[in-house]
Amino acid sequence: MKVLGIESTAHSFGVGMVIDNKIASNVVRMFEPDSGGIHPSESADFLARNAASVIKAGMIEPPELIAYSAGPGIGHCLKVGMIIAKYLAVKYKTKLVPVNHAEAHIEIGLKSTGVTDPLVVYVSGGNTQIIADNQGWRVFGETQDISLGNAVDKLARKFGLSHPGGPKIEKLAKTGKKFIEMPYIVKGMDLSYSGLVTHAANLIEQESQADIAYSFQEHCFAMLTEISERAMAHLDKKNLLLVGGVAQNKRLQEMMDIMCKERGAKSFVVPAELAGDNGAMIAWSGLVHKDKAISPEKAWFEQKWRLDQSLI
Repeated sequence: MKVLGIESTAHSFGVGMVIDNKIASNVVRMFEPDSGGIHPSESADFLARNAASVIKAGMIEPPELIAYSAGPGIGHCLKVGMIIAKYLAVKYKTKLVPVNHAEAHIEIGLKSTGVTDPLVVYVSGGNTQIIADNQGWRVFGETQDISLGNAVDKLARKFGLSHPGGPKIEKLAKTGKKFIEMPYIVKGMDLSYSGLVTHAANLIEQESQADIAYSFQEHCFAMLTEISERAMAHLDKKNLLLVGGVAQNKRLQEMMDIMCKERGAKSFVVPAELAGDNGAMIAWSGLVHKDKAISPEKAWFEQKWRLDQSLI
């Protein structure tokens, strides 16, 4: 089966194709603002302007089914993807599969690594959740305010660094030598990052950016590793899977790997080319959920569509 996937939840317009259960294409164009964070209308305009060229590059064969990211995400951006998906479905006389963006990250992680029954640590610009399959995906812990990716981007902007800030903070952290005590906010199985960002930003006039970035990362990742270990113990999991754009941070991978080895477990990471928002993961998820296909006129999106919320 030939499935086309369209990703448009935030800053990226992605188009990918899965043909005969294999990823055949994966093309992404990402919006990078000159300054500040992602403004919804600016990002949506960028996605709309670049959609045609990305589709031309990524749609290598006429699709038999079209999947699109229906949420969670930025409303302006989700609407762009939905409208384009509807147009293509009418043009190629196909049905549509509304895909949960978070679930797509997990499913492409499962496919690409081959891991079975893992505890999933989903970390991105918009989400930070500890997830496991318990008669359907269930969230066992999550951020109570901003996501890990958002926290890192916010600190990067405080440093005057351009978006995306994650790789720049990671690079800075590698040169840090002084560990600075910062707030460590874990509340049962949940955590909070906004106060940590504020504390780190208030140190800019007193400490080097490298030392702040190093200490900030250590606190952020330790908090996440703690609740991940607690979930593994509670659920008796032997595998851990890191997914989402932030999963590519090498220090985060190292901390999760150490924790897993101490428990006699194994850690897995989604490949770099499939970690960020992309169309291939949407196409794959569309194939997995092909039985939930709808006609183009019934297309919809939901900004706050939670992974553990059944909408299809």
